[in-house]
Amino acid sequence: MSENEKQLFENLALQNMDDLYSRAIRLAGNAEGAEFLVQQTYAIAFGIFEQFDKNNDFAEWLSGLLMLVYMTDKSDFCYKSFLATIALNAPLGTVKT
Repeated sequence: MSENEKQLFENLALQNMDDLYSRAIRLAGNAEGAEFLVQQTYAIAFGIFEQFDKNNDFAEWLSGLLMLVYMTDKSDFCYKSFLATIALNAPLGTVKT
């Protein structure tokens, strides 16, 4: 990524940080979860910023990434909870990890 692209990303990211954090708080329900979601979203956004069409709305693109991060994290949590439930309800010695 060129220096101009990095600077553009930084400017756009800073302009949208408060809004993204507000959305993340609503999704996560707490500050710690929101901070995780925002950090993951920005990490992904930076990695794929070259694919972002500059004619589109950056805030909407970022919000879409936030939702993907949230849903991925949520489904991973649900899957791990499901496995833990199975392990707790199974007879001793029958669950392989």
